[in-house]
Order: sequence, then C-alpha cells, then structure tokens
Amino acid sequence: MLSALLARRSPGSACQAWIGHDPVRALSVDTLDQGDFVRAWAVQPRRFAWLLGAGASASAGLRTANQVRDDLLLRVYAERHGLIRQNLNANDPNVRSVLTAYFDGRNGMVPFGSADDYSCAFKLALPDESARRSYLQGILKGCRPSFGQRVFGALMTAGFIDIVTTTNFDDLIEQAAAESYTAVNDVSDPRRLYVAALNSVDRARRILSAESHPLLVKLHGDFRESSLKNLTEELVVQDQVLRQSVQDVSRSVGLAVVGYSGRDESVMEMLESSTLLDSAWPAGLWWFTREPGRLPERVRRLLEIAAERGVASYLVALETFDELMASLVLQAELTDDARTYINGLQSASRVADASPPVASKRSYPIIRYNALPVLAAPTSVLHASLSGIDNEEFRRRSKEAGWRGVAVQAGGSVWGWGDPEQLARIVGTTPENVDIDLLSGDLEPGLHALLVQGLARSVASWLPARARTTRRDALVLLHEWDDLSESRQLTLRRFKKAYDGQVTGHLGKGRGQNRLAEQRAWAEAARLHVEWRWGAPWMIFTPFTWVERLERDEDDDSPVVDPAADWRRERWVQRKQNEKWASIIDVWATSIAPQRKDVSLRLPRTCDPDTFGGFTLGAFSAHSWRSA
Repeated sequence: MLSALLARRSPGSACQAWIGHDPVRALSVDTLDQGDFVRAWAVQPRRFAWLLGAGASASAGLRTANQVRDDLLLRVYAERHGLIRQNLNANDPNVRSVLTAYFDGRNGMVPFGSADDYSCAFKLALPDESARRSYLQGILKGCRPSFGQRVFGALMTAGFIDIVTTTNFDDLIEQAAAESYTAVNDVSDPRRLYVAALNSVDRARRILSAESHPLLVKLHGDFRESSLKNLTEELVVQDQVLRQSVQDVSRSVGLAVVGYSGRDESVMEMLESSTLLDSAWPAGLWWFTREPGRLPERVRRLLEIAAERGVASYLVALETFDELMASLVLQAELTDDARTYINGLQSASRVADASPPVASKRSYPIIRYNALPVLAAPTSVLHASLSGIDNEEFRRRSKEAGWRGVAVQAGGSVWGWGDPEQLARIVGTTPENVDIDLLSGDLEPGLHALLVQGLARSVASWLPARARTTRRDALVLLHEWDDLSESRQLTLRRFKKAYDGQVTGHLGKGRGQNRLAEQRAWAEAARLHVEWRWGAPWMIFTPFTWVERLERDEDDDSPVVDPAADWRRERWVQRKQNEKWASIIDVWATSIAPQRKDVSLRLPRTCDPDTFGGFTLGAFSAHSWRSA
C-alpha cells in the first residue's frame, strides 16, 4: 500500500520456542500469534484476568522504565559535575556513552539491564518518597489514554473484562473507563470501575465479588496517593492484601500478561506462588512479548513452574497493545451504543488509496504521506547476458573491479548504469545500450530493482546522505561530512531538528562490534521502494534507524540477540505519535523536493547521467486532507 510506513507485520504461525539460552534448562512452549489468543478470549472473555505493565502505556506517550532511569541519572550526573541538565539529551549517543561509562555498575548504580536498575536510579536520584511522587506527577501530568487503553476501558464497562492488575502508577485506565462509562451508560447495569491501590486495599478483599467488578488492582500504588513503591526494599514484600487478591482469583480465571517485563521480584514471586496453587489459571497463562526468543530468566522460570504444574502456558507474539485491543474489539458482541462509541475511537484506515492532491486556495493538506510521485526516469540502460555466474560471484567480481555504477542481476541478465567497458570485464560479455520505459508499471524484477536502487543513489547524492543497497533493500542513510556545502548543512540541521538531536553516530560499548572489531555505526535512514497507483509510480520512503551489522563469531550458534535492539526501540517510542511521525515524514519530503517544486535528480557521475538521463520527482506527496 502507499503508506508503507504504517504497514503491519504479518503474524507468524504457531511454533515451538526455546526460552533462555541454556540448552540443558531450556523449556519448549507453544508460541502463538495474536489471533490465537483473540479467538480463545472471544469465547470466554470474563475468564481472563489481566496484568498490564508499562508497555501497555507506551503508545500514550509515557516514558519507558529505561527512559525514566536515564533521565534520573542525568540529573545526578549534571549535579555532580556542575552541568546544565537541560543541555543533556538522553537520546544523544555521546551522552548515553558518558552516562553508561559513569553509572553502569559503578558510582552507586547496579549494572544497566539488571532487574533493579530502575529502582536503584530512583534511590540514587530521589530517595525521598514525596520527591519521587512529585517527579511522577510531573511526567504523568496531561497524559491521555491511547486508542488501546480507551478500547480496554470500553471493554471493562461493557462487561468483557472484570479484573485487572497493573504495576503502573498512571491513571490512564481509569480515565479510559470513565470516558466509556460517560459515553455508554447502561443504567440497568452500571459497571463503574473500582480501584484498589496501596491506600485502598479493602476493595481488593472483595475481588471475587461480582458487585465489585470491574476492579483495577494497582500493585505499586497510584501517583496521586501518599504511598508508592519504587525502591527494591519497598518492592520486596508486596502488600499482603493485594497479593492475596491475585492468588484468590488465580483459581477461577486465566491470566493475560501484556507490556510487563517481569523485572519486579515481588510481582514475579506473587505470580509464582499463585501458580503453585491447585487448579491455578484454569484458562491458561498467556505471556505477551515482542521477542519470544529473548525472555528474562525470571519469566522463563515462572513458565517452567507453570508447565510443571500442568498449567497451559503460552508465549504470544505481540507488536503493540493498541493492535491487540483493536483485534479483541472486532470479536466482542457489543451493544449498538458501545459499538458506536468504539467505532468513534478509530481513525480512518491508516493504509488506503487516496486520490492525488488537487491545488486549491481554500484547502490544504494536514499530513504528508511518505510517497513522492516519480515523474521521469532514465530512458536507456545497459543490458548484458550472464552465463554460469550466480549473484554471489557477480558481487565478488564487482567489488574486485571497484564497480561504482548501479547494476542488478536477475533472470540470467544484468541491467545497469555505468561504464560499459568495466561492466563487460565483470560479466564476460559485451553489454548493449537499450531503450527502456521504467515508468510503464510492467517491469520485470531486475528492472524494478534497478529503478529502486537508482533512486536510492540519486536521492543520496542530493541529500547529506549515502546509499546502501542489498539484495532486499535500498537504503538512504543520513551522513555528516566535514566539507558539506552550505545547502547540505542547512538540510542536515533540519533533519537534526526533526529528530531532536543527532542523526548519525556510534553506539558505544556494550552494544556489539562490527567486522573491524569497532563500535557499530548508526544513522537515521529511509528504506525506498516503488509502487504504482492511479497509473503512475510513487517512491515510498520509510524512515527508520539503521544500525551497522552485528559481527558474530563463526562458531557462535546461540540465538541472535542484537544488543542494540532495546536502544533502537527506545529511540522510536515517542516518534510513533502522529505529530512526530508527521514531522519526520515532512522533513524527508521537503528535503528531497524543497520549495514545493519538482526536483531533477541526476544519476551519480560514475553512472554517466549525460548518457542515461536522470529522475524527476514531484514535490507533492499523497496527502490527508482536513475532514469536513
């Protein structure tokens, strides 16, 4: 579809996953996709209790645990070194490297990634409980529920969810439930949300009473209360009444754990003791995770115990909490009023054909999609036949020959732009220059790949960037040279503003090495591909953060776990909000086609653009217009 930026990953099929990296102690459990859980939930929704962690609030714009940790430590670092705190950006890899070097396992902090690093950062920065409460009130102030949380609240008030426990301090679920209750108030069945936190545990005593449903149990307290649990010593012994409430309910329902990392020993011990009870979790224990092959040791142990006790246990591959809720509500049988309310929460389809914009003095686009029209392309291309040369051999020969043109091998042929004599030495036959229409929309795979790679090289030559192509991807990586022209320096500053800081750098220690045993490079980048809509080709650009390939020992057969994955995910948490997405898309579109004018992009000099021609991209992308 046109907006590849918003494309969803296809769910995988059920399989066996190995939890942990120790082959002796590894446990084989069923790994299911989201649809398997949705169908199980739809036939017995009230037989599931829920445990929500910070991941369920991520799309609402709340900081993750690691972001809170880094912010707290930056406050400590700035105070100790006499620095201005607001000048230190935790997203800057250089700042993060300094932070890691100073605090990772030293100067009062436990090693980063430890189960209690979040707690330790709180104790180091804000040992006073009232200060911690004020800090949390500050970062939670003004937060509004995400789409997924609003659907969750609606399902609670509609009678599909009875019991929820959470480690979160925020009140987003309460806000969502209140909005739903106000919008769809069935006076014959008023399902107001009851909340049991550290200052209201008496409500949790009635967890098995239908009159007290729906019930939200806040295990670590509420940011508005005087009691909070942030520090390890505070979390060691979970409030006994709240613990008992979870154990009581474990005999009658299953448990769905979403957005929770398993880092709190008190919570994990509570789940473990509940699992040891006879007939625990009769509807199963369902643990949702983005990375089924990379579970924490403590979660692995819980699932081991559950399996030994005969509890049906599953890992469920999940992209986002919002996507899960969107799938659940499609299966729920709601009243007309509830369905109308939930339908109103959903924005228009995020991936859909839209007519090209028409100039108008009265209306204007609100969002620029990540697609620019391709108005012209090179009209001739080199073509040579191949015999007995596979793709690997072709790439090897090209590298040895120092080939700097563009060439693609497909179907026994090579298509390309560049020096014909050099290409002849690589392929062993004489290439011919043939006329071609790359905009026809009926291209064989080799020519389509050539079109995309040529665009990547041309766009990179226009921006402060470099192209990187593989068999599957054509990438444009932002790059910063010392001798950039004034116009490129201006473009680079615009990118830095849109990305809130640096756009290139190195990851620092602890996140793997490249093939030269050096720190891995990273860069803000865009993937390119071409699709035809309305009889014309469009260049789709999908922003992402590129990280240099991780080098591994040849004899290392352990599961591939990229140590940069968490860093990259943290970097993109806030960027998935609509406003930030729009800003990033806009800076790419307006940098490629500035001043809202069609732009002519020449092939690189090594491809002889005077012979083959170049590209022309339209200045106006597909748009979302203001609704009536």
